[in-house]
Amino acid sequence: MKIDNLYLKDFRNIDELQIQFSPRLNIFVGDNGQGKTNILEAIYFLLEKNSFRFGNNTTFIKDKKFFSILNAELKQSDKNEKEFKIRVILEPSNKKYTVNEKPSVSYQNQLPSTVLFSPESLNIIKQSAEERRALIDSVVKSVYYSNQSLILDFKKTLKTRNRLLSDISEKKTDLSSGIDTLQSLNTIFLKLAANLTSVRIASLKSIRPLVNEIFKKLEPNKGVEFDFRYIISDQNSENETYENLYQIMQKRIAELTSAELSFGSSLVGPHKHDVTFLYNGKDSRFFCSQGQQRSIILAFKMAQIVYHQKVNGTYPILLLDDVLSELDSTKQEALIKYLNEIETQTFLTTTDVESLSKLDAENKFKFKIQDGKII
Repeated sequence: MKIDNLYLKDFRNIDELQIQFSPRLNIFVGDNGQGKTNILEAIYFLLEKNSFRFGNNTTFIKDKKFFSILNAELKQSDKNEKEFKIRVILEPSNKKYTVNEKPSVSYQNQLPSTVLFSPESLNIIKQSAEERRALIDSVVKSVYYSNQSLILDFKKTLKTRNRLLSDISEKKTDLSSGIDTLQSLNTIFLKLAANLTSVRIASLKSIRPLVNEIFKKLEPNKGVEFDFRYIISDQNSENETYENLYQIMQKRIAELTSAELSFGSSLVGPHKHDVTFLYNGKDSRFFCSQGQQRSIILAFKMAQIVYHQKVNGTYPILLLDDVLSELDSTKQEALIKYLNEIETQTFLTTTDVESLSKLDAENKFKFKIQDGKII
C-alpha cells in the first residue's frame, strides 16, 4: 500500500498544499522552519491518528484559522485504482477521522504501518522508560495488526481502573463497593496486562537477531552484540511465561493495593515496565557513547522494517525527519545503502543536499519547501 497524494489546508504553517508522491522515495529539501517536518507529521497523523510531536489541536491549526484539513489517498502499488481515502478535520476541541467516509475503526487493521526516524527517536535510550515502551509497542502493533486492538483494550481498561482508583481515593465512591468493583476489574486488567507483556517480550526476541545483524554492519570489526532485558519491578522478566507474568503482577497488585488506593492510580502493569538495551552485556544508558546508543536505535528501527516485511509480506511507510544530519559518515552511508536496497515508500526531510547524491532509487521525487509551500 502506497500513499498516492496528500492535501493539507491550514495545518501548522501550511496554507494549502497538494502533493503527488512517488511510490518509492520522496525527499523534502529546505532550511529549518520551512515546513518539511509538518508534511511528515501530517502523513503520520493520517496513518497513526496522532502526532509524533508535542501539541494539541490548537497547535496544529494555522494561526487565526478555525480548523485544519488533512486528506490522503492510498492505493495498491500494483493497481491504479484508489483503495483508501483518509480524511482528518482538526478543530480546537474536536477531531473527525474517517476512512472512505466511514469511521476509521472499520479499517483499523487495513491501513499501512509507519516507522519513524527522527533526531528524538535516536535518543530514546537515554530518555524516559515511557519512550522505550513506545518503541517496543510500535513493533508490537505495526507487525501484528491484531495487537493494535490488544494495546487499545489495555489502555481503555487501565483508564477505567485509574478512574475507579481516583474515585475511591477522593471518596467519590463507597470504599467497600469500590473495592469489590476493583477486584472484578483486576481479573480483566491482569489478563490484558500479561498478554501485552508476553507479546512485547516475544516481539523483542523475534527482532533481536535482525538487530544484531544490522548492528554489526553499523559497528564493523568491533565484535559487539546487542541484547535486551525486560524489566518488571527491577527484575529481568524476559524468560517468564504468560502464567508467571500474570502471577507476578497479581502478587504485586496485592502488595500495592493500599498504595494504589492512596495514590489514586495504577502502580502495576505494562505502563510501568521498562526495557534495557545491552551493548556487549552492559546497560547502554550508562556504558555507551551517544554514537553507540544511536547505532543501537538505528539498527533497531531498520530491523523493524525487515521484521515487518517478513511477517506481513509488505513494507511499512518509512518517515525520516532530518536524520542524516544526526549521523556520522559511517552510519549515514549504512543507512543510505539500506534505503537503496529496500522497496518501502520513503519520505525524507533534509537540509543537506549533498547527502542525497548517494540515494539512487529509480523513482525519486524531490520537493523544495519554503514557507510551507513547494517552490
